[in-house]
Amino acid sequence: MKGYCAMAWRGVAWPGLIFLLYTFCFSGTMAKSFELGRYETAYACEGKTLKIECKDGELIKLIRANYGRFSITICNDHGNTDWSVNCMSPKSLRVLHNRCQYQRNCIVRVNNEVFEGDPCPGTKKYIEAHYSCVAATTTTTNRPSPPWLITSQPPVWSTVKPTARPPPPLPKVSPTVSPKSTAITSSTQTTTASHSPQPLPVEPVLDDINVKSKTSALPDEITTILVTASTPKKGDNMPSFDYNPISSNYPPQVKDVDSFNYCSPVTIRSIYWNWTRAGELIIQPCPGGTTGFARWRCASSESDTAWSPQTPDLSECRSVWLTSLEQRLLMGRDPLTSIISDLAQVTSSKTLYGGDMMITTKIIQNMAHKMSMDIQTFPDPRQREAIVTEMLNDVVRTGSNLLDSSQHPSWRDLSHKEQMRVATSLLIGLEENAFLLADTVIREKTVDQIVKNIMLSVRVLETRNVHIERFPSDNKWSSSNDSIELPRGALLENSEGGFVRLVFVAFDRLEEILQWQPDSFDDNFNKNVSRMLNSKVISASLGKGRHIQLYEPVRLTLKHLKVENVSNPSCVFWDYTTSTWSEEGCHVYYTNETHTICECDHLTNFAILMDVHSTYLPAGHQIALQIITYVGCIISVVCLVLAIITFQLFRGLKSDRTTIHCNLCVCLLIAELLFLVGIDQTDNRLGCGFIAAFLHYFFLCAFVWMFFEGFQLYVMLIEVFESEKSRLRWYYFIAYGLPLLIVSISGAVFPTGYGTSRYCWLRADNYFIYSFVGPVIVVIILNLVFLSMAIVMMCRHSNASVSMKNKEHSRLASVRSWLRGAIILVFLLGLTWTFGFLYLDRESVAMAYIFSVLNSLQGFFIFIFHYVQNEKVRKEYRKFIRRHSWLPKCLRCSKMNTGAGSSSGSTGLGKERRASLYIGSNGNPSAPNSHSTDNSVLSPHGTSVGTNSIVISNNLNNARPTALIQVLARTDLNNVSTTTTNHNRLHNVAQQGIAIEKCFTQLCS
Repeated sequence: MKGYCAMAWRGVAWPGLIFLLYTFCFSGTMAKSFELGRYETAYACEGKTLKIECKDGELIKLIRANYGRFSITICNDHGNTDWSVNCMSPKSLRVLHNRCQYQRNCIVRVNNEVFEGDPCPGTKKYIEAHYSCVAATTTTTNRPSPPWLITSQPPVWSTVKPTARPPPPLPKVSPTVSPKSTAITSSTQTTTASHSPQPLPVEPVLDDINVKSKTSALPDEITTILVTASTPKKGDNMPSFDYNPISSNYPPQVKDVDSFNYCSPVTIRSIYWNWTRAGELIIQPCPGGTTGFARWRCASSESDTAWSPQTPDLSECRSVWLTSLEQRLLMGRDPLTSIISDLAQVTSSKTLYGGDMMITTKIIQNMAHKMSMDIQTFPDPRQREAIVTEMLNDVVRTGSNLLDSSQHPSWRDLSHKEQMRVATSLLIGLEENAFLLADTVIREKTVDQIVKNIMLSVRVLETRNVHIERFPSDNKWSSSNDSIELPRGALLENSEGGFVRLVFVAFDRLEEILQWQPDSFDDNFNKNVSRMLNSKVISASLGKGRHIQLYEPVRLTLKHLKVENVSNPSCVFWDYTTSTWSEEGCHVYYTNETHTICECDHLTNFAILMDVHSTYLPAGHQIALQIITYVGCIISVVCLVLAIITFQLFRGLKSDRTTIHCNLCVCLLIAELLFLVGIDQTDNRLGCGFIAAFLHYFFLCAFVWMFFEGFQLYVMLIEVFESEKSRLRWYYFIAYGLPLLIVSISGAVFPTGYGTSRYCWLRADNYFIYSFVGPVIVVIILNLVFLSMAIVMMCRHSNASVSMKNKEHSRLASVRSWLRGAIILVFLLGLTWTFGFLYLDRESVAMAYIFSVLNSLQGFFIFIFHYVQNEKVRKEYRKFIRRHSWLPKCLRCSKMNTGAGSSSGSTGLGKERRASLYIGSNGNPSAPNSHSTDNSVLSPHGTSVGTNSIVISNNLNNARPTALIQVLARTDLNNVSTTTTNHNRLHNVAQQGIAIEKCFTQLCS
């Protein structure tokens, strides 16, 4: 045909004839494509005979075949679910090819002998053959058999999940076909072959080409997937599949996929969803054992392309068992008690899908209507009561099965609106069946049905015995701590025939389904404050469930499921008409941290809605904050360890101030280590509580030591004339005893305040956090007071700088440096926790970053300001380095040889030990105190010196210049009561010391 068209095109020049010939050629091509698209499907069960037949003048052309089982519904009259649905014989097509290919008709016996083996023992199998009837003239050309026909079965069965019942006849679809592509549809049938094509979502087998699949979004009533086969074009971003004829266990290989414009493959609910272009809807058969089609759309945004919604739509997927039960109920041949018993059994043992939830609740509602008519045929009221009680027991079991955690994926198969409708149908069905029993009972009686997820109570009361009714009347059900109380007046006003009939129901896990959905049109909606159902659902009904107005309100006590970061409780009821929660007619009577008491002027299903305060942090920010926190904490731990080692290594640094710094570092070090290893250990509730308590204690200890930093500076400025004494004993007692008292009282009053569901820290939702915040605020305020007083005293000394000597200026400079470090420390710790609480209140990402940086780098800042910038610490490190052998000899200055010793020989003193260079407060030589304070250094008049001569070593060869400078710094030459000779000698010694210091500096700097 194409050759004829080409000859006509070259031989005829008339435009009109050209147009007619072109139209004729194109029509012929389309007709041929349409013929190729006509496929039939034939089925035959194991032990039966497969018969395939074409019309006169047509021959059979096989497309694919499988002897095994891919569907649980075909050839399964008794509904056996234990059979394998992944059963395939690799010799299926070869067997049929030898018997039926290019024959007008063929008959094949379906058994293991014919197909040369049993592919799945224990499973009843069937043959499924896809073929087309082609004109006999098209088969005259002999072509060699393809390799896959000789070797193994082609992997066509992996292109579509063949686990669903073949669909009913659907309207024909006339797809738009481009000249370079062919739209191919197939048909399926549950009996022998038929010649009327019907669309089926399958993919064709194409030899020696790459297949580019595309899913087209069709109307809801047409569940057809169009498969376009075309030659690949260079630069096309559509995914291309190379079919491997050997393997049939894996999905096709994908090449050259632009992942940004496609949703990546994923397997959900036993369905493999392949690469899909953004904006397209993919339709696939439902999982094995179900009928219908599943849908899922690939959605795109500015930043990402992903499946939407998070789970596919399986609302059409219905199990063959439930479909059979529905048909049995509608036909009315089987007893209702038998049907509802089977329903309870199936829902407890089988995997359900979205469509199953819808059909199950529909059966429950229909059961009440059917039973209400059937029981009229029973004359004995006791027999009617027994039958309805038995049916209600199975209805409650079925409802409990639907609410079980194992069936939560089935609820997610539905959209939110469908979930609400199905839940409403379940509530109505349970209520109608319960009132059916209440209307059947003719005497005062209480019937309780208690299962895993539902507790139901049907009560028939005589009006003369009516009092306040409470449900539950006792602790029969451990799954609920809620209660409902109906006043006597509300019961009497709804009595009928001398009886009051009421139904109570308490649910477990229903609150996970009937969650509140935010209104996008609400101007007050805050993305960081959402609402949640924070209680179990409890129900009370009177008068057959009608919405009755009560003159006396019903009172409910509902326990909060979550007590952290929740507030603003609202009493709500489930509105059947809108399938939403409503506050109409209900108000909060009383609430505390764990419970809320509600009052409502009507009856229905009740619960508590509460605001949930949570900080929304994108995944990128969460990872960044986690990295910052852990890296910063590790740096902080290293710096704190170095600070503690520095204090322990250099004994010359020991004083009350450095002891305070050391204890502050120890407390922060322990707290940081606990934070690193234990902040996320929420699995162990007891261990998490202990970690939170220890964090509370050591952070409080750190703040108390920070307070003593400022207090010590004040003492060193004010109490310089007192005798030297250490207050460290009191410091230790208060710094470690006061936090221990606070933590002990906090834990005794509210032990559950330590540890939350997210972190091992103090709870912030019930003000327990103020057991830490309160002491911290007090410590910071007191610290600022003492630091302010110290600054005032320092300013007074600065105003008298004219009369001050050089050494006094040096002392003020030291105090100024210490004050600067103390103020930085106060603001560092204070600002850290200020930003932390602002983060909890304002829920800002910026606050989170600031708090994480400051909190994780506290030890680093302390090491910098109190050790690295401390001149005395730097000198100690320099001396430590110079005394070690790994440095050149010229840089090591443990001793100095100088001739200054001869100049001071007039003192008449012999060689003394280096310790004699230190002078006590009484002017006598003394050894250096290993744990002295800095009071003498800060004395405005220097150390008090008596009339005794100052003992200075005559031999300076063994004296360190720094020690000599200490002697000179502690000596006020103007206040020494000596003779002029001694004064001149001391003056000469001072001059020599200055010269020695200059020499030492030049040599060792």
